[in-house]
Formats: sequence, structure tokens, C-alpha cells
Amino acid sequence: VLILALSFFLYKGWERRGIEQRMDQQIDFQAGDSLQVSTISNDIFIEVNEGQKQASVSLGSHDNEQLEVSKRGSLVTVSVSPVKRWFLRFFSYTASPLVLTLPSENLGHLEVTSTSGDITLMHPLKTKSTKVSGVSSEVDFLTLWASEHLELHTISGDISGKEASSDGNADISSTSGTIEIQRITGPKTILKTTSSGIEAGVSISKNGSMEAKTTSGEIELDLRPSNNLNIATSTVSGSIEFNDKRQAGNNASLQTGEGSNSVTLSLVSGSIDLVY
Repeated sequence: VLILALSFFLYKGWERRGIEQRMDQQIDFQAGDSLQVSTISNDIFIEVNEGQKQASVSLGSHDNEQLEVSKRGSLVTVSVSPVKRWFLRFFSYTASPLVLTLPSENLGHLEVTSTSGDITLMHPLKTKSTKVSGVSSEVDFLTLWASEHLELHTISGDISGKEASSDGNADISSTSGTIEIQRITGPKTILKTTSSGIEAGVSISKNGSMEAKTTSGEIELDLRPSNNLNIATSTVSGSIEFNDKRQAGNNASLQTGEGSNSVTLSLVSGSIDLVY
């Protein structure tokens, strides 16, 4: 018992030092370079400091030996693998956050993945393409703009942000987490959840489309930034409201202007609340 107690005390001290004492690495990063980041249990924070000449990668000292940072061509890769120590079998382990600071907000391709760590994009980012995915991870962002396509996906975490914009497809989905985004802009937007709600303001580009679908949540959409809408909604056992007016039946549709922008909303049980 005394040995276990001493081991626990030493481990907790080691863990606190790992969180408080951080080790930084510098790596060359130019505007337009691509970035690929992956962790298992470490939270990920990506920020921008245009005063820097290089990118910096910061991690708790006790996780640092599991950190791999490399650059091949224009692709910077940052990965953190799980810490393997015998006493982690007996005591809980808190992974330190991975913090990346970039010298430019302009990127090529951005890909960020984590199994159980949260993902936070703290500054506006402009990319060719963005793909963010997690299993039991929360995804939070400020502003994302992609010239090709944008994809955000989680299994059991929420997705929330201020603005997401794509000149191509914007595909945002979560299995059991909510989707809350103040403004989504693009020619084709897809929002999907299984057992949670969707809340967003959407601006559809000319001759574009959007689809929102959930099984047992609520869909709340503000389409006032869009025009020329051709809207079709359906529900099995829920309710439908257009501009705070309850619609009769389980299906409702309407058209504004030329109706060149397609909007399809569907759910099984819940409610659809649409403002246009």
C-alpha cells in the first residue's frame, strides 16, 4: 500500500509538471503550406500569430517524447501517440493539450483528427480544403473558409462555430452531437445528425442547395441571407413551422422568387423551425 501511495504521489507530481512545463518545437511554415495534425487523447488548439517567422508546436514535457513533427515538401505533419508507461495501468492519465501556433492564416490543405481530444481552431483560417474529424471530440472554431471543400465530422461530440464558408461542398455531421453554427455560406451545404439538433444560419450561393437531416432532434434554420428558395420539408411525428406559423400535416413546401436554390429538410421525431 505504501509503495502504491508513493507511486501515486510521484505520478501526480510528474503529471502536473508535464501540464505546467511545456516544451516547444519550431518548424518552417510558409503561407500556403498544408498541415496535418493527429492525436489520440490530447486536446488540439490551433492559433495564428503573424509576428512569428516559423510555426511553433507546444506540448507538455511528459508527452513530448510521443510527439513527432516533420515537414516534407509543403506538408507539415504533427502527431502525438499514446504515452506507454506501466503505472498508467493503475492511475488515471491526463494528456496535455497540443498547441500549434502558425505564422499565417493562409494554408493549403488542413486535416485535423483526434480520438478523444477536443479540437479548437482559435483564429480565422483560409484553406484550399479543411477536414476536421473526431470520435468523442468537441469541435469549436471561429471562422473557416475553404476554396475547394469543407468537412467537419464527429461521432459523439458537438460542432460549434461562428462562420463556415466553402466555394465547394460544406459537409458537417455528428452522430450524437449538436451542430450550432452562426453562418454557413456556400453552393452546397449538408448538415446531418442522428440524435441531436441542428441550428444554423445559411446563405446559399446562386443555383445552390442545402440539406439538413436528423432523426430525433430539432432543426432550426435562418435562411434570410438566402433568396430564390425551393423548400421541401418532411417529418414523421414532428412539427413544421415557417416564419413562426405552424404548417399542417407532416410535409410542407414553399417557393420564393425563382426557386433556383433547393432546400431539403427532414426528420423523424422533433421539430422544424424555419425562418426565410
